[in-house]
Amino acid sequence: MMEKTRIGLNAGKVWRILNEKGELSMFDLCRDLGLTFEDVALAVGWLVRENKLLLRKKEGMLFASIEDVEFTFG
Repeated sequence: MMEKTRIGLNAGKVWRILNEKGELSMFDLCRDLGLTFEDVALAVGWLVRENKLLLRKKEGMLFASIEDVEFTFG
């Protein structure tokens, strides 16, 4: 249970920094958040599963960005 809580908290940190800075590499996420690669990878996986992030490979590196979400009102 502790693991799920930690992954969820890290997912929030990943989402917030991507929302603020835009697309970042996994390396940059680790460095900027002070988290291990494993912690970032688990958090990113969680967000991808929830359709909140997009992943793409660029220059042999994995980059994450926030999924463009369209909101409809009414």
